[in-house]
Amino acid sequence: MKENRHYLQRLIQGAILCTASFAAVHTSAQTVVDTTRTYRIGEVVVTGSNNATGRNLLPYTVSTVGSPQLEATGNTQLLSAISGRVPSLFVSERNIFGFGVSNGGAGGIKIRGVGGSPTNAVLMMVDGQPQFAGIYSHHVADFYETEYVDRVEVLRGPGSVLYGSNAMGGVINVITKNAEKDGVHTTLTSQYGSYNTWRSSITNTVRSGKFSSLVSLGYDRTDGLEENFDFKQANVYAKLGYDFSDAWKLRADYSLMNFIGNDPVYPKLSDPESTDIYHQNITRGEASLSLNNYYGNTNGNVRVYYSYGNHYIDDPRHFHSLDDRFGILAYQNIRPWKDAAATVGFDFNTYTGKIPMSGGNAHTEGSMTTISRKSITEYSPYVTLSQDLFGGVLILNAGLRMANSDRFDTQWIPQGGFVIHPAEGWMVKASVAKGYRNPSFREMYLYRPANQDLEPEDMMNYEITVGKTFSRYFGMDVTGYYSKGSNLIQTVDMKNVNTGSFINKGIEVTANSRPLDNLSVRATYSYLYTSLDNLTGAPKNQYFLGIGWQALPKFHVDAELRGIGGLYVSGDVEHQDYVLLNMKLTYKVVRALELFAVLDNITNTGYVINRGYEMPGFTAMGGFKLHF
Repeated sequence: MKENRHYLQRLIQGAILCTASFAAVHTSAQTVVDTTRTYRIGEVVVTGSNNATGRNLLPYTVSTVGSPQLEATGNTQLLSAISGRVPSLFVSERNIFGFGVSNGGAGGIKIRGVGGSPTNAVLMMVDGQPQFAGIYSHHVADFYETEYVDRVEVLRGPGSVLYGSNAMGGVINVITKNAEKDGVHTTLTSQYGSYNTWRSSITNTVRSGKFSSLVSLGYDRTDGLEENFDFKQANVYAKLGYDFSDAWKLRADYSLMNFIGNDPVYPKLSDPESTDIYHQNITRGEASLSLNNYYGNTNGNVRVYYSYGNHYIDDPRHFHSLDDRFGILAYQNIRPWKDAAATVGFDFNTYTGKIPMSGGNAHTEGSMTTISRKSITEYSPYVTLSQDLFGGVLILNAGLRMANSDRFDTQWIPQGGFVIHPAEGWMVKASVAKGYRNPSFREMYLYRPANQDLEPEDMMNYEITVGKTFSRYFGMDVTGYYSKGSNLIQTVDMKNVNTGSFINKGIEVTANSRPLDNLSVRATYSYLYTSLDNLTGAPKNQYFLGIGWQALPKFHVDAELRGIGGLYVSGDVEHQDYVLLNMKLTYKVVRALELFAVLDNITNTGYVINRGYEMPGFTAMGGFKLHF
């Protein structure tokens, strides 16, 4: 009761503070009109369908965070920018920026309490391409920047029918920008502030006839919250396109990131007198080539991709790992009969990894801390089908994947659901879906608990959403879900075995409003109950309130209020309840130049997400954006 009162007090205090603050919110929706009713289909998304579809026409819950919302945070790290804006999504952090990897690293993602440690049950994707490092089967959080991102789509719940392993708890799909305008256009952004932090990027787009390109370069650095907690990273992203015709389009992209980070905190957790510093030097790269076709009632894509990683960690003993992944994604959307849509797809990927050195010792046969190169190959066909009935009043949807692997038995992964538009502005949808995750190399081959006989984890998810759009002035969705996981990998008697299970259930609320032409509001809330004890990175309650206000023709105010309640960190840390108030002020000097200030944690709230890592108090950044 005392904890609940404390959280309620913070909630009220935060709400009062937010009445004087404003945060950016931008929503887009489309409207479908038939002879009997009008209903909004919501933002057009591709996640959860492999085809551009209205969000309210899918039985699965997809949230979107657009480029204006990302820009309103002033944050260049993508996962930090979306954390809190999507109900039930939580990202762990540890410094002013820089997630890092390995011991003490952050950037863990959980959706509805599901994510694993490290994160390997929420799938990161870029333009539909799955991403994870091969050995531990998790993403590298610092790889994702906001500057070249058009929007982020978050599938809350299993996406394994379309996207395979690691999409057990959900999917975060990063949709990159295209060169929309003819000619050459460049944007330079730079900001500087607290803890000697500098963030900068330059993005160039070219569109000439059938050719288009986007190239983005970024460099960020900080001294960190204490001595020897510095972090710096550089990245490049390039996307080239050529339109052979209206029907055939070719795309190629390449991204490369390197970060170097130091961490003096983690060694002190076990030895307060330690002067050791963890050094991390991480390089990751990706390349892909895709061909799209568009023919009236059918469209599709074939993508070939390759990704690789090279990780050096001195902790202070030397660790080195390498991994790579090659894959082919192919699907075709068709309309087999009237008011029906189907997708037929096939995925192939093979990923490998090795650890040639760990603890300063080179690999030897029988070592439990190093491995020779291991590989897993997966190949899976899938199909989805949706059917509109009664002029779109009822939409049925179903899908099935046959998940094959050279390591694990074949699995059948189903999903199904429906959407009803019973009256003008109303939407009801429900779904059931299965998700799964294959064991990682770490779980099968590394360290004493390793077990090569592990089987995939799985989860069934049931959910229902009711939504109502009253007008541009107010719209709201409420989702209830029930997730049951089984066959989870746990360490029992010093051996990894498939014995774990959990039940997670909760409520999610999303509301949007545009009461004035110059004022927009977005709010989210989520509540999580879990049968698991001491589940880290999964708050019991979280809420977000954002307001965007064009106060003057040249002056815009963006702010957000984020509240967290009941966050478990570790046994020796109290459950965390905190409220953060952030703000961005933008002044357009001339058409080509904007000046801005970013103020985070304005109330200087103290809180912890990772054990031993105090989060920053009040921080300030100032910068400019130049278009030419």
